[in-house]
Amino acid sequence: MSNKQNVEVLLKEIRKLDDDDDTHLPLDPNLKTKFQFTDPSRSEIDDQIRSRYLTPRNELTWDLLDEFQNVPDVDTHITKHFYRSLLYLPPLADRTCIRFKRQGIEGSIVSYDEQFDISLLESSMSASNSLSVKRKFTSKSQALRGTSTNLPFQPGGIMSSHVLQDATKYLHRDSHGLFDIPQGFKRGLKLPLEDDQQDDELKIEQLNDHPDERVDNENSEIVVDDENDEQSLFESNDKSSELDDVISRIIPPGSIVRPSSVTSAGTTHSKRNKEWTHMIRLDHKIENFDELVPNPARTWPFKLDVFQQEAIYHLEQGDSVFVAAHTSAGKTVVAEYAIAMAQRNMTKVIYTSPIKALSNQKFRDFKESFDGMEVGVITGDVQINSDANCLIMTTEILRSMLYRGADVLRDVEFVVFDEVHYVNDVDRGVVWEEVIIMLPPHIKMILLSATVPNTYEFASWIGRTKQKDIYVISTPKRPVPLEIDIWARDRPFKVIDSNRKFLEKGFSGHVGKLTLSKASKKEESGKGERGGRGGRGGRGRGSRGGRGSETNGFRGGGNRSGGSNGNRRSGYDGPTRNTWPTLINYLRKHDLLPAVIFVFSKRKCEEYADTLSGINFCSSKEASEVHMFIDKAVSRLKREDRELPQILKIREMLERGIAVHHGGLLPIVKEVVEILFSKSLIRVLFATETFAMGLNLPTRTVVFSSLRKHDGTDFRYLLPGEFTQMSGRAGRRGIDTLGTVMVMSYNMPLDRVSFKETTMGTPTKLSSQFRLTYTMILNLLRIEALKVEDMIKRSFSENSAQAMLPETQLEVVKSEKELEEKYKVTIDADEYAVLKKFYESMEAYRDTYRELIEEEDASRLLKSLFQTTRLIVYRDADGYSGPAVTTSLINNDSTVTCFGVNMRKKGKQSFNMAFNPKFGHKYITDYFAQWKDVKSYRTENISLDSIEYVSSIKLDVNKNGLLRKRHDAFEDFRKQLDYHFEKRSSWSEVNWKKHMNASVLELITDHEMQEREIIHQLEDPHVVSLLEQRSKYDQVFRRMNAVKKIESMKLSMSEENLKLLPEYQQRLGVLKELGYVDIEQMTVSLKGRVACEINCGWELVITELLFTNFLGDFSSEEIVALLSCFVYEGRGKKNEEPAEISLSTPRLERGKNKICAIVSRLTDIYVQKKITMTSEEETFLENNRFGLVNTVYEWSRGQSFKDIMVNSNDADESEGTIVRVITFLDEICRQVKNAALIIGDSDLHMKMTDAQEGIKRDIVFCASLYL
Repeated sequence: MSNKQNVEVLLKEIRKLDDDDDTHLPLDPNLKTKFQFTDPSRSEIDDQIRSRYLTPRNELTWDLLDEFQNVPDVDTHITKHFYRSLLYLPPLADRTCIRFKRQGIEGSIVSYDEQFDISLLESSMSASNSLSVKRKFTSKSQALRGTSTNLPFQPGGIMSSHVLQDATKYLHRDSHGLFDIPQGFKRGLKLPLEDDQQDDELKIEQLNDHPDERVDNENSEIVVDDENDEQSLFESNDKSSELDDVISRIIPPGSIVRPSSVTSAGTTHSKRNKEWTHMIRLDHKIENFDELVPNPARTWPFKLDVFQQEAIYHLEQGDSVFVAAHTSAGKTVVAEYAIAMAQRNMTKVIYTSPIKALSNQKFRDFKESFDGMEVGVITGDVQINSDANCLIMTTEILRSMLYRGADVLRDVEFVVFDEVHYVNDVDRGVVWEEVIIMLPPHIKMILLSATVPNTYEFASWIGRTKQKDIYVISTPKRPVPLEIDIWARDRPFKVIDSNRKFLEKGFSGHVGKLTLSKASKKEESGKGERGGRGGRGGRGRGSRGGRGSETNGFRGGGNRSGGSNGNRRSGYDGPTRNTWPTLINYLRKHDLLPAVIFVFSKRKCEEYADTLSGINFCSSKEASEVHMFIDKAVSRLKREDRELPQILKIREMLERGIAVHHGGLLPIVKEVVEILFSKSLIRVLFATETFAMGLNLPTRTVVFSSLRKHDGTDFRYLLPGEFTQMSGRAGRRGIDTLGTVMVMSYNMPLDRVSFKETTMGTPTKLSSQFRLTYTMILNLLRIEALKVEDMIKRSFSENSAQAMLPETQLEVVKSEKELEEKYKVTIDADEYAVLKKFYESMEAYRDTYRELIEEEDASRLLKSLFQTTRLIVYRDADGYSGPAVTTSLINNDSTVTCFGVNMRKKGKQSFNMAFNPKFGHKYITDYFAQWKDVKSYRTENISLDSIEYVSSIKLDVNKNGLLRKRHDAFEDFRKQLDYHFEKRSSWSEVNWKKHMNASVLELITDHEMQEREIIHQLEDPHVVSLLEQRSKYDQVFRRMNAVKKIESMKLSMSEENLKLLPEYQQRLGVLKELGYVDIEQMTVSLKGRVACEINCGWELVITELLFTNFLGDFSSEEIVALLSCFVYEGRGKKNEEPAEISLSTPRLERGKNKICAIVSRLTDIYVQKKITMTSEEETFLENNRFGLVNTVYEWSRGQSFKDIMVNSNDADESEGTIVRVITFLDEICRQVKNAALIIGDSDLHMKMTDAQEGIKRDIVFCASLYL
């Protein structure tokens, strides 16, 4: 029976059974079955889960068996050695990969390189031996701050190849750059020759079958070059048509067997010409912004400005941005969008600020702006929500995290740099540069700055350093225009309108107002009335007016009496007791309040505020609100701290709507003032310039009490950028249509030029303040993978030199090609060697002479040489050596003012011959043009490095007469010159040994030795004969000049040309001498590791204290008191010697003497190594830096703040300064405590813990109102 018949019989039987079933009914959904289904119990479900998923099994499932059990390939004909078929090799792990360089839109492969695949090692590396972000995580406690034993993450733009070199340094490469001999083998694979086409095709097919084994697609580099270069590369590649046929494949034909004829030069060239910085034009509207950013991370209820839209668009594109705009223009919108993006992308953003106060304020602002988002703040003494998506911190904290390899940096997507223009800060500007250089490549930057003129230059440095695109968005437009007035007596004069146009009528009006008032006063005062202290009777401007002009910034008399004592002598130029009430009443009447009055003195802030004691701006309701807010703010203080004189005084002012804001206030008082000002409960605020540092507190009017300030060194006018920053607070966006700025002018008119320069001048450029510190050097030496030279090379100070590097490299290649083609030497080799030796001797002589002149100038010895009219010889721009006569004036730009002569030159200057009569009469006449027939003279500035001979001849001429162009003086001058020109072969050189010190002695010795060497060569007839054959020496001269030019360009590209390299070598010498760095191994010693923990600027002094175990003899209270000298600057009052303060115990005096001895010893070493010291290092022993030792000592012993202000404030410092010192001391104690762990000093560690607990209390460490 067939299969078909069988199936039919089976179906028939089934139908028969179906028809005989009487119970068969149509399916009824409401019909209940006889079987009762019950839901499984909880225990049954647990048993099923446990049995199926949790109970281990002894056997694998069928699908896993099929996957892991291979059926052996058994040959049935072979029965012997059957077990061999069960053995097989595991797949080989390929530890190298091929990186392809592509070019053009088509992605044509132009070159390749076989590299070690570092990803195989990254996962097994740790923070102690790897810079990779893929290394193993450290402990959770170290994730935020890192440790000094961690390596930092690989900085962006710095390609560290040390791991690759270590992995491949023992491997051999063939002529094509491929690894061919494994380590330990004598030979490798024999690759087929170029004509083995069949083997080539076979290998290509194999590679196409398994492309992932050789090609790393993600790392293949696509480089789009310009059309011309691309065309030239295609033309040079004779296999381009074959490559096009297989371009869809991953590997082109012959890439393994025979490399393409196109090298990586095209790729290098395209990278060299890569423009990383892009300026964004804002003269357009973005109509399709919603299409460009369809799903914004954050929206605002108002329409965004164009610059904000551009910044947001480029953030969404994954780029870095640099936004430069005026204060209150809306730069914070860009930062807020980055925070929202980080929240959306589940990453982190770090917001950096220049000062701690701004960090606290931003924490409060962002907490209010972002509902449901965690915002954290990290400062020296506060750490809140450290796991938040948005972390706010100072730039110093971020620098520490970068050096210490904090794991939290792996999750950071954005870093926001606020107030970038503070990179110009002399003390702290280096921190910004360090952080930018050290940031890992995956982090994008958002830089916010006030308007500066060189945003493109700064952004170019960042883009080139980090090797990533950055978009510059700069807007000079102010959201609220400003009007600048000058207040003269009792009324303002508009001087600059809202269009920044200078109004001559207004400026002249204020001059006339003050001049008229001064004349009327003079008539009333009479002739002989005595002018008071410092002024003689009848002198309207006072005889001691210099100091007053420095204080107030205006021409005229002194200001010895302060601002509020009512002294009205005729020479006084400052405010009287009625000045500020008159101004405030005017502002109140014309609805120009609130107003911020910038005063550049803490003392004067309070004095000026006291003159408004009879004015009240607050209604009863507002006064009650202020009263309740202050009560709530100070409720966190102890009862006795609430009654501190400063708090009581400020409370009384605030309840009248008046306040002061300066560094001498307690932190909680400053925050009360800031918050009340933001609530518009303060109408008049006298503040120092720190109020303008980033605090987002706009006002209606800004008043400048002066346009000059003391910057810690001297009085000077405000820089245009400083004026812009402070005046930018005027004009509240959305409230005011115009911001008002007033400049005070009291008795004397303002200087027109200085006023215009300050108010309308170009803002200060961003300039590098990069400097080397011992902590930076030790940190980089500890890393090893990142050299100090790399850090210097990538600093903003080296921006110009590094920017020219690609062009210099091209010029070197071009010059080397010309050297072989254009400057070939056809003379005999022996003759070439002789003439080359003479050339080198002459160049060495000239170089030493230049160094001698420069060193004499640096040692101030050259001034004595040029103090008379001395005859010298210099080389002009055309290469001619000519005479000149000095006038004794050496300028600051390394030039000397001389009398040059115009005369007829007979003969031609030859080659590089230096003028020196000792080389013989024949030498002078053969190689130098004759000097005769002086026709006239001129006054010119001659560069010191162009001087090639200083004679002993002093002319007796009428120098003043020559300067006045007198004919008789010139005739006498001409006769003396003609006389000496005739005898120039017998001139004698100045006796350098009469004008020398230790630094120039070696140069004089070298100069004399080289001089003798040239004389010796010129005495050789063979040398003279060759020199007389001008064509031969001309060949050598031209070729050696070309070689010297190439060497000079190479030197300019090398690390030896770095400006800070000599200082690095000097500081490294200090570290070696003191034992911080191993001399032979160049590794950081235990002392160096301890110094890495200290970041207060006195790392060497504190480390020396630790290693002498000196601190171990002191109690915790004494240690923290002595450490205060590293925080308190101890500057006394201006022009006054700081008073010597006697310390309260002999033990403290002993500690002070020890610290001074260490500082003195280190200073001697710095001087010996020629280290450029900071002003603080130079004046440590002179300033009263131990002035707060007694204060801190009593505070750590538990004395109340009120008592130490009354009984222990020997330095008479303000409350704010004392709190700031003690607060920073907590950070130093933490650093010393960590250092104690490294050296294993448990006793010191315990003492520093006790010291921290002793000072962290009460009002000094009360919580911020922003937190």
